[in-house]
Amino acid sequence: MKAKSKMYLKMIIGLTALTVIATSFADSKFTDVPANYWAQDTISWGVERNIIQGYQDNTFKPDQNVTEAEFITMFINAFEGVQESADTYWASGYYEYAKSHNWAIKGYGNTKEASTKINRTRVAEIVTGAVGVNYSGDNAIRYMLTKGLAEGRGSTPSVTGYQGSSLLKRSEAVQFLKNLMDKGITEVKERPTAPSDPKEISALPAENGSTGEVILKELKKKDASPDVARAIEFMPKDAVSEPFVKEFLKGVTINNYKASISIPTSIPKGYTVYLAGTDGTTANLTVTGGEKLSFTIKDGFTLFMFKGSTGKQSVTIMKNGDLFWGAKHS
Repeated sequence: MKAKSKMYLKMIIGLTALTVIATSFADSKFTDVPANYWAQDTISWGVERNIIQGYQDNTFKPDQNVTEAEFITMFINAFEGVQESADTYWASGYYEYAKSHNWAIKGYGNTKEASTKINRTRVAEIVTGAVGVNYSGDNAIRYMLTKGLAEGRGSTPSVTGYQGSSLLKRSEAVQFLKNLMDKGITEVKERPTAPSDPKEISALPAENGSTGEVILKELKKKDASPDVARAIEFMPKDAVSEPFVKEFLKGVTINNYKASISIPTSIPKGYTVYLAGTDGTTANLTVTGGEKLSFTIKDGFTLFMFKGSTGKQSVTIMKNGDLFWGAKHS
């Protein structure tokens, strides 16, 4: 990997997805959904219930992003069935239904917005409206997490871990629907006109004011979501710098979102070490052996190692302790 990276964290926290395709398959096994794929069972569940279908070439395209029109079509189909309309636009009946229920949609009467890829925050706003509350933004995400309608990316559910700015993927869209049905939700509701009170949302574990000391947890590729799995092992293993990284990790502590780190003196000859995220931005900070730093973590921070202009190491540490090692192949 050439040139300095800008906060690899943003690439790591990528997350999200879905659509309704006209072609149906009785067989829920797709050529692009291997048996060990994280959502394989969920996709089979959705296909068996005619909630989602595949493509004519027997693929599912699990990582393909979903538009607002595609998401609400699948969502309404799952709970209320097909919605017809005299309008020529294919999703008009679904938008009429969503509009009559006051859901947080943008594409009613606007095909450009309807065909825009939808992010996970927007999904949270639509879903929470459909279960009978009126929340937006982070509050909608918090409601989803505290009610078990969604899961965070890390070991502890958090707004950051939900990755609201990430675009929704087909596989994730099916998972959202399964989460709702697994919670016993069998029908959708109108969203109240007035905003709901955020004080009625239970606090998330990471928001209780004191997380205590966090134990670092390395996320293996097999345990990661698809986006994170692709980010792990994104550069070749480097035996020269790996001992330095191991020593660095031993000196990292996180307590109440505050990181204390110590840069080992054993920087290999010819290598340069950078940190990104120490000030809550993507700016790179050059560090030297023996330095000690302490800072409040916004989302996470990353250690980079370069030899000349070639990236040799990338280790991202999230504020919940999740650890992504880009050059360790284990």
